[in-house]
Amino acid sequence: FISKTWIRMMNTYRPELARTLSTADLLALRYDATISREMVRNLAREGEAYLRERGHQITAGRLYLCHFLGMEGAHQVLSATGSAQLSAVLGSAVIQANPFLTGKTASYVVDWAERKMGQKLGRMATGAAQQTTTTEVRQTSPEFEKYKQAVTAVISSIQNTL
Repeated sequence: FISKTWIRMMNTYRPELARTLSTADLLALRYDATISREMVRNLAREGEAYLRERGHQITAGRLYLCHFLGMEGAHQVLSATGSAQLSAVLGSAVIQANPFLTGKTASYVVDWAERKMGQKLGRMATGAAQQTTTTEVRQTSPEFEKYKQAVTAVISSIQNTL
């Protein structure tokens, strides 16, 4: 999470912490696996609703695009023609922040996100069973569940390297 998004998420979903902790302490919570997972789920729900409202099909890769590019960035890419240059769709600042996107098209980044989420799901399916705890029961889409599994695998791999 970038700082701005994390602070917004904490203000929205964990206001009791946002009111009592300093900005530095709130940002440090990005490395708390439980809170980070909670915020990823909340952000994915927001992204799913945002894309659905704009008529987009939902996949794990498209939810990842919401995380990677922001909801509006994902919408712009998904609304663009496949051959549209990302620099024209998203602007040069996004390309400068993500140099691997230089010269790439909208269809490239959509395919990249789908592959990225597909690979994470594959690794998770062959690895050890993951234990997760849920404090709230909600009906979620199968696409969100795939995204959640992929993100859980990413978080677990980061934790294993620490």
